[in-house]
Amino acid sequence: MPKLSHVVADRLRSQIISGTIAVGTTLPPENELLAKFDISRPTLREALRILEAESLINVGRGVRRGAIVLGANVDKVADYASALLASEGVTMLDLHEARTFFEPGVIRALGNLSATESDQAVKKVSAVLAEMDARLEEKNYVALVHGTQEFHQALARLSGNRTIAIFVEILHVISDDLYASTLLQDGTSAAATHANMKKTVEGYRALVDLLGKRKYDEASAFWQRYMERSREFLRKTKLGNKPVVHQGAHGALRD
Repeated sequence: MPKLSHVVADRLRSQIISGTIAVGTTLPPENELLAKFDISRPTLREALRILEAESLINVGRGVRRGAIVLGANVDKVADYASALLASEGVTMLDLHEARTFFEPGVIRALGNLSATESDQAVKKVSAVLAEMDARLEEKNYVALVHGTQEFHQALARLSGNRTIAIFVEILHVISDDLYASTLLQDGTSAAATHANMKKTVEGYRALVDLLGKRKYDEASAFWQRYMERSREFLRKTKLGNKPVVHQGAHGALRD
């Protein structure tokens, strides 16, 4: 039989995930929760610690007046997933091949959008691409890598299939954190790194151009080739052999 604290945590978790308790609000004060669940203060505080460990709430010093609800998000799932993948010995090449399986299909699915939705999608990813250009100009390559994550998160969300969108986002959070940490540790010359990053941005620009022309099948085929070339780069440079390392809740530096 589960401990009472776990039962209470389960009930509160369900309410947070369902939206019954909205993100950004606070849980009821401690005294209200004690009366509602008819439990002791130690039991309640243990339940809140469980939810805080899952990053669903932030108790801080607000246990008496109500903990802040953070809610579920992709970063939290990716954090746990990266720990699991690391324990399984997954490599950068494994991650890249998984992305190759999903991403061309996501791009092709954009063809199901209405003309207005398609224009909005292109506008959104063009804005992300402009930010990537700015990070390239600044030579802030870690931020540029995370820009690719934002780019694909936008495409995945706009594709229409929320399940695949979430999977793509999780894969990008993990792989891009790994790429970013590799950049920080890599001994490649500054000139070579800049050249590689410039090619990355050019690839994304070519994709946006095809999307703007609503050539979705051509865009999907282009991205398939782009991913395959990237896979060969990972193999040739041996970077693909680099194992996934659990980055922790915050991943690589993002500024």
